[in-house]
Amino acid sequence: MNIRFAALGLAFAASLAFAQEAPKPAKAKAERAAMLQTLQRGKAIKGSREQYQHLPEVFAAESNAMDSVGAGGALVLETKGRLVLYRGGAAAAAQVARVGAATIYPTVVNVRTGTLGVLTGTLVVKPKIMGDAAAIAGSHGLETVKEYPQLRAVFYRVKANMDIADVAAVLQADIRVETAYPEIIEHVRLPK
Repeated sequence: MNIRFAALGLAFAASLAFAQEAPKPAKAKAERAAMLQTLQRGKAIKGSREQYQHLPEVFAAESNAMDSVGAGGALVLETKGRLVLYRGGAAAAAQVARVGAATIYPTVVNVRTGTLGVLTGTLVVKPKIMGDAAAIAGSHGLETVKEYPQLRAVFYRVKANMDIADVAAVLQADIRVETAYPEIIEHVRLPK
């Protein structure tokens, strides 16, 4: 009988301990929401299924390149696989930039979920007629990465000094294009 009371007492104490732990995730969510509110918002970007907003002061770089791009002391917001999202100094357009051997990527925030994402500089385009793929690339100054005729899709890379948000908007308005959106890394699965 005493063992049952002891076990019941331990279970009760454990439940109190878990109850005290519960506010931490809520506190972390509130802190994250407050941090997101402090970020400057830029242009709206239509993704494949979601709406995003460019974050002109937030950038992404590979973790081993942080010092070489001058972001060694920057405020790190989160990581996505090998990429580190950090709050930089000056606001910049939604352009992929090279600093030495490192690549700096622009970032976005998912308007609905608040999840941060990375713009890779690649656009996914579904032309109405696949034969127009080269003409679309030429008229918008894009580099064709890969064509998938069976999927009626083309991957284009935005050239240096081109704003990804602007190019995506122009492509979405092109009468030869059925759909167009920038590739955005929002979630990364790491191997176990």
